[in-house]
Amino acid sequence: MEKSYNERLIALEIINDVLENGVFYNASFSKYIKKYNISSRDRGLVSALSYGTVERSIELDYIISAYSSKPVDKLKPYIRNILRMSVYQLMYMDQIPGSAAVNEAVKLAVKKGYGGLRGFVNGILRNIIRTKDEITYPDKDLYPVKHLSVVYSVPEWLAEHYLSEMTYEEAEKMLAYFLEEKDTTIRITGNGMTKNELMLQYDKSGIEYTTDTAFGYALRLTKSGDITALPGYNEGSFIVQNESSMIPSHIAWELIKDSEKEEINVLDVCASPGGKSLLLANLAAEKPEISLRIDARDVSEEKTDSINKNCERLGIDNIYTQVFDACVFDEESKNKYDVVIADVPCSGLGVLAGKCDIKHNASKTGMDELADIQKKIIATVSEYVKPGGYLIYSTCTLNKAENEENADAILGSPEYEKVDIKDMLPEKLKDYVTEKGYVKIIPGNIRADGFFVAVYRRK
Repeated sequence: MEKSYNERLIALEIINDVLENGVFYNASFSKYIKKYNISSRDRGLVSALSYGTVERSIELDYIISAYSSKPVDKLKPYIRNILRMSVYQLMYMDQIPGSAAVNEAVKLAVKKGYGGLRGFVNGILRNIIRTKDEITYPDKDLYPVKHLSVVYSVPEWLAEHYLSEMTYEEAEKMLAYFLEEKDTTIRITGNGMTKNELMLQYDKSGIEYTTDTAFGYALRLTKSGDITALPGYNEGSFIVQNESSMIPSHIAWELIKDSEKEEINVLDVCASPGGKSLLLANLAAEKPEISLRIDARDVSEEKTDSINKNCERLGIDNIYTQVFDACVFDEESKNKYDVVIADVPCSGLGVLAGKCDIKHNASKTGMDELADIQKKIIATVSEYVKPGGYLIYSTCTLNKAENEENADAILGSPEYEKVDIKDMLPEKLKDYVTEKGYVKIIPGNIRADGFFVAVYRRK
């Protein structure tokens, strides 16, 4: 039966959504997969074309500009994105013949109503095929920011920002990691199948993985395919979770596991999709004598529904969800919780390996606004911690205004004191504790997302 869809046309629409209209990649991809009921086999090509093009778009624009008589930003949006997607194929998808990539690009131009520009599209792409080995990039020593921007496909302002946060070598290593990292980390929950049983199933199924992780309950899948089709998914034997985001819950458990209290109350204020709450609940199951209640809040029913679905799949019954804005003070929560986890909304500059659209949507102004929101959340939720209880602050970004400066502000409060957490961390993470006692993960140094964690005790 003839397909009712064209994979390249769908990939083009996704690229146009993300790069021209600011739509989140995952939202656009899901929309088109559902709309055209694309088979699991064909999703691979749609994903490779669309994600790769969005991820490398700045480099692709640099290449196109070297061959186009017209500036890239002056081209018709669909023509610009047809060229981007086609150049991506020529540069990074060796399994697709160059002639096929060109022919399909011309067909797409005609299909989108730009038949008059097919000669323009054809000419640029055929010139690139002939001379792509001669393409030169900005000199690293003469133009360090431009070099990082083009070679690793990030906006120049963002390259400058990273250089303000770390050394050039760290920034380059991290940006290379963002482009190369395609692994998926899962956390073993203990439900259904054990870690060894899962690995045995994965070995039988040809699923590639490594146990070289910081946490014993984590596996990094280097070739997984459809996660929901993996052995153990339906049984709730694992959940997708990056190792960095396991740190707050791991520390929370270290802080409370030896408590003699009859009941321990934990609040996760920006909890969706629930990874931190779920991990803490799984860890607490090892000591049934501890009665642990976790209140998991977020700003919408859509977000709390995602937590509830994960609780149901993992068989967790001590997480109670609430729709609540973390910036709004809740009088009933004052002095109520033994631990408050505030993994706050952030600019996400540490997770570009899995969210290629962030670098196109982030801005300096947006980062400043987020830092202000984070300060408001901290000021609000710090009132919820019992005397003697703990506040865990974390982000998945690399921005001192959102990380160190906010954390230092907490220390400015006479009510709080910093907790020394180095000995609470797995051995592989101890080197990432800064002089000030914060955890700061820079991707590339470790195969995990960028992350920041600070822990305080209320006096």
